[in-house]
Amino acid sequence: MSTRYEILPFARGEEEAARLPEPARLTVTCSPKHGIDHSVEFATKVRALGHSVTLHLAARMVLDRGHLDRILEAMAEAGIDDAFVIGGDATPPEGEFASSVELLPLIHEHRLRPRTLGIAGYPEGHPLIDDATLVDALRTKAPLADYMTTQLCFDPRAVLAWITDVRGRGIDLPVLAGIPGMVDRAKLLEISMRVGVGPSLSFLRKQRGLLNLLRLSASSADRLYDALEPSDSLAGFHLYTFNRLYDTWEWQREKRLRSTTISEPQKEATER
Repeated sequence: MSTRYEILPFARGEEEAARLPEPARLTVTCSPKHGIDHSVEFATKVRALGHSVTLHLAARMVLDRGHLDRILEAMAEAGIDDAFVIGGDATPPEGEFASSVELLPLIHEHRLRPRTLGIAGYPEGHPLIDDATLVDALRTKAPLADYMTTQLCFDPRAVLAWITDVRGRGIDLPVLAGIPGMVDRAKLLEISMRVGVGPSLSFLRKQRGLLNLLRLSASSADRLYDALEPSDSLAGFHLYTFNRLYDTWEWQREKRLRSTTISEPQKEATER
């Protein structure tokens, strides 16, 4: 399975990226406070460190087609080969685009289209968009995209059920499951509430109690990873690091090594 590590476009993210001992696929978010041009500059610095980079392109932060041209030109010059196209949180929109449905076709048809394009999936719904609208948007965007990444989710059953549902609708794009990495529990809870990860938090309250909810960190990452990793439905993981990149990278490397160590004796037994 492939792994991507999401980082925030702040100094800590660049410092953490420089600490990694080998290249990784890093995804750079867009901050409503600092704007998309800041994210492009930050992503360019991370790319210069030798990492493969995915840039979040938030439609509500793109001013117009000229601005889009400049963004894609900067990405091409830096060797940033992947764009994750989302609506974004800017309210009201900063320019002429209000959703990824409007922006994605322009990127797909652009002469500087990145090699791959990703779109978002919402196993637990969206706090501001009804389910029927989400389904319609997904149907519209899927033919123009190369993969889907899910929202941050704490319920593996919701992720797998959502994949089954979209497959039943004829959408067969590879899916990356969005799960937390080695994050600070207070930061995770703060951001989870802000981005609307409500149903899964309710699930944790019901299944594990509030005390365990406040202990979300390594235990939740392990539980989600172990529940989802065996699934043939997933192409990989999108790890939300909240800039605890190095710790998350090290944890994920240990998970891979442990999985390989366990699988080798099983392979030998099968061959015998």
